[in-house]
Amino acid sequence: MIHYSSLVELLPKDLECHFFDSIESTNIFLTNRPFTNKVQLCVTREQTQGKGQHGRYWESQKDSSILFSIKRNFPQECNLNGLSLIVGLAIVKVLEKECLVEGFKIKWPNDIYFENKKLAGVLLENQMQSGNQSVVIGVGLNYSIDQSMIFEIPWTDLAKITKKLPDIKLLTAEIINKILVMSEHFSAFGFDDFRLDWKRYDMLQGRKVKYKDSDESFEGEVVGVNSQGALKIYTKNGVKELYSSRYIEYI
Repeated sequence: MIHYSSLVELLPKDLECHFFDSIESTNIFLTNRPFTNKVQLCVTREQTQGKGQHGRYWESQKDSSILFSIKRNFPQECNLNGLSLIVGLAIVKVLEKECLVEGFKIKWPNDIYFENKKLAGVLLENQMQSGNQSVVIGVGLNYSIDQSMIFEIPWTDLAKITKKLPDIKLLTAEIINKILVMSEHFSAFGFDDFRLDWKRYDMLQGRKVKYKDSDESFEGEVVGVNSQGALKIYTKNGVKELYSSRYIEYI
């Protein structure tokens, strides 16, 4: 059994921490917490209604995944478009160091893959509170999942990727600390400082895509991201920039 409360010793002293054996959703829990200037953290062994992108469900089993959310404030003028990319970079950098494995990729804007199989996801939800942008950063990372689990898309976990699994509590603390440090830098300097680093892990570079919503439709090739983290797509009518993956189809 995992007792996440011992994580407190490995995290910043001013972090407001909440630990659960089971909870509906770490994102929902922090979203409903009263406003505070403190950074808040919620970690759980299990989610019963985990949230994914665009209203989808995030599947997990007890003690098989790293599941947590961080709630922190950003200045009202801070452009948050590249934040999910920064969180993905933070996770990948810790995994490379702790698992001694390379080859992780980030699928813009919020999924981490290994050998074309999904390993982790990031979900950002933000609201205005007391003149600040209050953002909940949700992370789900497949650690060691029962092989009988069925997912909609091909998946993998750290148990398949690395010969020696890092301790789940230590790995959780490392990822949380890295996200805190990198998101603080992002808050001060924006996404552009991380743009070159992002290119190393960009899973969509060169991919052909189709886009269609109620206003427009086009096809093109992904040519990276702009200085704010938006996806750049080269089309016959010039470069289009997208801030959401909702209407993208991969060809």
